[in-house]
Amino acid sequence: MRVVRAAIQLLRPYTTFLAFLSILVPTLYRTKSFLFSALQAIPLLFISMCTFLINDLDDVEKDKINHPSRPLPRGDISPVLVVIIYYTCLAAALLTIRLGVQNQRAEFLYYALLTLAISYGYIVEYLPIFKPVYVAGTSALPILILIALYPPETMLYLMAGAVFAFILGRELCLDLMDRPGDAVSALHRVHPSRLATIALSLEVAGLLLVSPLIATVTDLLIGTIMTALIALAWLCWFKHHRFRAATNLMKAAMYVGLYFLIS
Repeated sequence: MRVVRAAIQLLRPYTTFLAFLSILVPTLYRTKSFLFSALQAIPLLFISMCTFLINDLDDVEKDKINHPSRPLPRGDISPVLVVIIYYTCLAAALLTIRLGVQNQRAEFLYYALLTLAISYGYIVEYLPIFKPVYVAGTSALPILILIALYPPETMLYLMAGAVFAFILGRELCLDLMDRPGDAVSALHRVHPSRLATIALSLEVAGLLLVSPLIATVTDLLIGTIMTALIALAWLCWFKHHRFRAATNLMKAAMYVGLYFLIS
C-alpha cells in the first residue's frame, strides 16, 4: 500500500489532472464529443506523468535537501520501479498521440511538448537560469495545441500568454523555495524579496491578460475569484511567509482560469 501511495504521489495527480483538463474541457465544450475530447486530452495526462517521474529520478540527491519527504528520497519506492512506470507512461504517451490525434499541426505540438518535457533535466543541470522560462513556455504548449485545433479563436492567444505569465511567476516562487539544493545560477544573485515581487507581479500580468475575455457577469465573477486567490497568495508570501500555501493558491487560480477556455 505504501508503494502505491508513493507512486500516486510521484505522478502529481493535481497537476497532471490540470494539464488533462486544459484540453478536455475546452474541446468537449466545442465538439460535445467526449470520445474525441478524451483522445485529445489523454496524451497530456501521460506527458505530464513522464515529466514528473523523470524529474524526480533526476533530482533524488537535490530532493534529499529540498524535499526529503518525497517518496524517492524517503525510500518509499525503488528507483527501478519508478523507471518502469516512467517507460510505461512514455509508451502510453507516444501511442495515444499516434492513435488519437489526427490534426497534423496539433500532433507536432504534442511531440514537441513530450520532447521538451522529458529534456527538462538538461536545462536544470546545464542552463539553470533558463529553467523558469523553459517551464513556462512548455506549460503554455497545451494552449497552442488548442489554437492548432481551433485556429479562428484568437482569444486563445491571450490565454497562452496568461498561462505563460502564471506559470513563470509560480516557477520563480518554487525556485526561491528550492534554492538550498538547486544549481547556482544568476537568479541566485537577485534578492529573494525582489525576485518574489517580480514573480507575484507576473501573476498579476496573467490576470491582466485574462481581463479582455470578461464579457458577462459570470466572467466577472470568475475573474474576481482569480484575483482574490492571487491577492491571498501575495499575503501568504509576503506577510505570513507561508510559501507553500502561496504557490498552492497560484495553482488554484489556474484551475479556476480554465473557465476562460470555454467562455
